[in-house]
Parts: sequence; C-alpha cells; structure tokens
Amino acid sequence: MKNKIKKIALSPWTALATLALVLVVRVADPAFVESVRLKYFDTLITSKAPTQNNIYTVNIDEAALDKYGQWPLPRDEYAKIIQNLYQRNAGLVVLNVLMAEPDRTGGDAVLANALKQYPVILPSVPSEKTKNPPKVPGSAIIGSEHLGQVIQYPGLIANIRPLEASAIGVGIVSTLPEVDGVNRRLPLVIAVEDKLYPSLSMETLRVAAADSTVQIKVNESGVEKMRIPKFGPITTDSLSRIWIDWSLVPDHYSLTDLPKDFEGEIVIVGVSAQGLANPVATAKGEMLPQDLQASVLGTVIANKDRPVISRPDWATGSELLFIIALSVLSLVFITRFTHGYALAIVLGLATYWTSRELFSRYAYLIDIVYPLLTLLIVSLHGYVVKFLTELRQKLQIKKQFGTYLSPALVEKLQRHPELLKLGGETKRLTFMFSDIRGFTPIS
Repeated sequence: MKNKIKKIALSPWTALATLALVLVVRVADPAFVESVRLKYFDTLITSKAPTQNNIYTVNIDEAALDKYGQWPLPRDEYAKIIQNLYQRNAGLVVLNVLMAEPDRTGGDAVLANALKQYPVILPSVPSEKTKNPPKVPGSAIIGSEHLGQVIQYPGLIANIRPLEASAIGVGIVSTLPEVDGVNRRLPLVIAVEDKLYPSLSMETLRVAAADSTVQIKVNESGVEKMRIPKFGPITTDSLSRIWIDWSLVPDHYSLTDLPKDFEGEIVIVGVSAQGLANPVATAKGEMLPQDLQASVLGTVIANKDRPVISRPDWATGSELLFIIALSVLSLVFITRFTHGYALAIVLGLATYWTSRELFSRYAYLIDIVYPLLTLLIVSLHGYVVKFLTELRQKLQIKKQFGTYLSPALVEKLQRHPELLKLGGETKRLTFMFSDIRGFTPIS
C-alpha cells in the first residue's frame, strides 16, 4: 500500500490536481486575475497604430485663462466661443462644461440665446441627488420593465433650466472604472429614476445624425440591441458598454489658437488647465475628459465600418476548455518523451499567435495570460515529478548493480531502465583465456 501511494505521488499525472486547482481559481475569477487579463487586453488594443478620428478637441488651457482672466468663464464668453467655432465651420459643438448654478456675471440669458441659434450639446452628471430639472431624453425603449438591468444612478445634476432647455441635446458624462480603477469600457446609456439617458457621445451622435430618438431594447439580461435609426445599430455589451479604441485620436487645439476651418466636423470643448482639469485613468494613462469623449465617439462611429472590439460570450468557456486541452496534451508528451516540455513551449507560442490573430482579424479579446500561466505551472509540475521519478530510479539501479557490473553498463541501464524489464539484451561475444607464466612460483 505504501509503495502504491509512493508510485501515485511520483506520477507526472498528479499535475492534474494542480490543473483542477488552477481552474477553480479561474472560475472564481478574483480581482487580481481579472486585472491581469484586462492588462493584456490593454496591450492588444493600444498596440494599434494611431489614426485621426476626424474629431476636434478645443482646450480651455492656461493660455485661455490668461486671456479671459478667470474661471469659470462668464457665460456670455461661452456664447462668443460657440459663435466663433461655428464661424470656423464647426459641424457640431459639444461644450463639456457643466453649468448647474446661475452665472454670477449675469450672462445666462446671452448664452441661452446663443444655444438657440447654434446647435450645442451640454453635459449632465450622475449624482446621489437630482439638481435642476433634466432635459427629457429622446429615447424609445422596448422592455422598460427590465431597466433594472441597466447601470443605475439615484439622481442627476443638470444645467440650469434656461441652458438645459435651450441646448439641442444633453448627454451624461459618466465613467465606469474596472476593478483596477482604469476606464476601458464606457456605458452609452444609464438609468435615472426609471428613465434612460444617453451618454454625451451617444447624444452627440444622435444630434449629428439629425435623429429624434435613441432606440433601445432591454431584456432580463440587460441591453440587447441599440440603434440610432439614421445612423444604424450600435453593438454593446449587456450594460451598454463599448470597448474604447485608443488608436482613434482627435486633433487638439488651444482655445487661443484655433484652426481656420474645422471642416464641418464635431468639436468638443473642455478644460485642460492645470488645477482645473480632472484627468481620467485609462489604458493609455491619464486622459482629459474631452479626449476620452472624443475617443468614445470615434469608436462608435468607426465600429459601423469595421469589427467591433468585443469580449465574446463564448470566450470564458473556450478559454477553460483550451486550458484543459493544452495541459493534458502537454502532460502526455512529458510522460512519453524525454524532451516533452518542448511541446509546451510550442503550444505557448501557438496560443499567443492565435490570440493576436483573433484580435487582428475579428477584434476579439481572448485571454492568453491565464492559459499560458496554467500551461507553465502544470507542465513544470509534471516535468519536476518526472525528473524526481527518473532520478530515484537511477539511484536505485546504481545501488543494486553498481557492485556487480561495470560503470559503463550501470550508466546504460540508468539511461535505458526498460532493459531491465525486457530481460537485458542478446549479443555475440568473444572470450579470451590467458595464463601468466611463472604465476605459481610468484604466488
């Protein structure tokens, strides 16, 4: 019984117990495992070469504060800025500045009048409590009884009534960091007090498409479908989130140094002055809110003509099956071949190539970090046990035959212990007998 237990303990197949433990950890998916997986996805998405997304961001920077002399800017100055942007052929202006209190300089009426003349998108912010009546969202919902499956906020901070009512559209500015505090996916709609509100980028796209509604279908699992009729369907996950394509970058300008022609494109105005800006943590490091909104908007627009960056529903199950298959195949080779670990290296390289290829061709985010780590741990376990077993066997052969056979033959048996099981080998031998002359007198 003792020998049987020892034999089982020294079998490379005990690595299956390690495999089971690693699978349990993956199914539980603790924060550190998810964080590592997300970091790998960052390397995939940020590896794409940067391209311009035909969106402009205009920054209220230190030079702008020197020019206007204070912060926040007087509301009548915002009216002049909006007029100036449209004179420079802006297609649509997004003023990413929340104005939840009346202007201390009394410029609200001037700005409200400008908002009636020029189409401008304003932001609103989710909060614990509603402040100011929000603009009624232009959304058509199928399955409103399932709104509880959408990201919820108890309240909303809107702009003061004259500005909120005069703006052509108002969108939610909201982030949704991952477990490591980094923003990679942003929701396109959120629910507040049983109403569905579009994000700033979604509202901008709706107005740019000259549409009256955002149409959303919600089921018991969350958001099923979403579209802007004149733009087309928009693919998201069940929480209405999209993976941001960081390769799509806007053109940046200072408010004091604007181009002559915005070429009819979307212009997002935001604060970048140090001490006033509120950078957001992203996969590319800290990013200004207006740049983040430009990336989100650019991603939604680009997704119409190319594969959507996504984490498929079948990804987790496929990864678990892949882990099992890789590990078992590696153990088979380790137990049967002297250099079976070489297969583990080949499988690891093939796994990495497959993941990159799936992202390159279909924009699928498939994790390889955990499968490769599992393959390494299981293969190492199996190989170490095999090494210890073979070492024990060699020492036993040396102990049993070292005093009876030549060192060369003992070494051969250690290299090929199967010869003991087969009863040795048959060879044709030649023997020579010799005597020593005068041996008897000498002895």
